[in-house]
Amino acid sequence: MKDLASILLHSQTQTHIYHLRVKGSGSYAAHKALQTYYESIDGLVDMLVESYQGKNGLVYFDQVDEIDNNASIENILKYFDKLISIVDKLRKGKELEDSFIQNQIDAVVDLLYSTKYKLENLE
Repeated sequence: MKDLASILLHSQTQTHIYHLRVKGSGSYAAHKALQTYYESIDGLVDMLVESYQGKNGLVYFDQVDEIDNNASIENILKYFDKLISIVDKLRKGKELEDSFIQNQIDAVVDLLYSTKYKLENLE
């Protein structure tokens, strides 16, 4: 859980920075899609971690990668692809196999793919 929670909390800050820096063609749609993501992920991670902690005890967090200031749409899409891949890998951990935890991770994955769709297809 610590790796998953750490990367998701970092994603909130990273996407907020992308949101503030994005420009050019398609930037308004990206700006709004990223805003929806960083405003939504906080509550999802909060519920996920609190549920996990209620069963398993406190989570200690790890330091995550540095902030990326390259807010090109292409780079942001690569970031979301990487994030989706990481979440998919980490959710398979034995400590996360409870159905109530998996259901909450599904909500995170839904947000990730919805954001990716908006970044790829809306202007």
